[in-house]
Amino acid sequence: MYQEFYNLNGKPFQLTPDAGMLFPSKSHKRAMAYLLYGLEQGEGFVMITGAVGTGKTLLIQKLLEEIAHRNVAMASIASANLGGEDILPAVASAFDLPYESRSKEALLQQLKQHLIELRESHAHALLVVDEAQTLAPAALEMLRILSNLEVKGRALLQVFLIGQSELRNLIINNRMEQLRQRVIVSHRMQPLGEGESLAYIMHRLRAVGWNHDPELSSGIFVSVYRASCGIPRRINLIMDRLLLHGYLEELHTLDVSALTTVLNEIREEMSDMPLTLEDPAFADHPGHENRNMPAEKASQSEKVESDVSNILLRLMRETIRIRKVMSLRKSEASFADDRMTGDDSLLSSGKTKDGLE
Repeated sequence: MYQEFYNLNGKPFQLTPDAGMLFPSKSHKRAMAYLLYGLEQGEGFVMITGAVGTGKTLLIQKLLEEIAHRNVAMASIASANLGGEDILPAVASAFDLPYESRSKEALLQQLKQHLIELRESHAHALLVVDEAQTLAPAALEMLRILSNLEVKGRALLQVFLIGQSELRNLIINNRMEQLRQRVIVSHRMQPLGEGESLAYIMHRLRAVGWNHDPELSSGIFVSVYRASCGIPRRINLIMDRLLLHGYLEELHTLDVSALTTVLNEIREEMSDMPLTLEDPAFADHPGHENRNMPAEKASQSEKVESDVSNILLRLMRETIRIRKVMSLRKSEASFADDRMTGDDSLLSSGKTKDGLE
């Protein structure tokens, strides 16, 4: 529709992850570096967490491109509340092994034999678990057991855990010390900053041949950043709707007025979107990586906002702001007591990047 109207050779803001459109933000660069570092170690767990829409799936797609030339036998599962009895069949299936009517012991032996065969062929066995925050503690413990399988002192399987921020809490709250000691590196994806949000939009537009049609007013960028809280998927949603609006109204210049119309429409249709042009509370800035991600706080406040009427919006904004401050302070105090939330330095001497020992 609008692609032809604006002479674009594709959709710049599609919601489906496309590794070819990956914007190399600071957080993504660091995450990729940690993934590659972890892969070089060939053992244990690598953990990548982040709010919904921060680009975790896209990052994994890009990783697969980076390691396509390597002899890596990769299997992946998308966790959907898998329990302790479900995880082994899921792993076996991911490695194209039969699993029906097999006991846990039989599956373990089968998996170990398969991993030994991969090792003998000099292949690196890698299991990627997406949406890992939905795993039951028993399932995580079984993955730890699998990661302990070794021959002649060399691990047979490495596991990448990819999930939302609750994954960290799941490990901490269930006192999974043995698993934590197996995490060799971890990284928490951060939303884009204001400057990165602008660069992200321009990167996507230029990737599809944008030639300043439509022209975007300078106020568009900061307004999209504020409305999206720097979450790439939300930026895509907003910008896609903005371009559609421009096409329907036959506009070749898009300004904040057009964006406000679009955001109001989205807010009416999707109650979980942030308020129009409202500043994200405690937005992350470069160099402040230990602060809680605005996406987590936004998701909490958005659920509250969806239950109130427009007449109470002003009051609710202030209430939500106070709740965010209280939650942030409580979270910072909790994480300060646990090395899980240390800074994102690489591990040495058996310590994890985020202090997971």
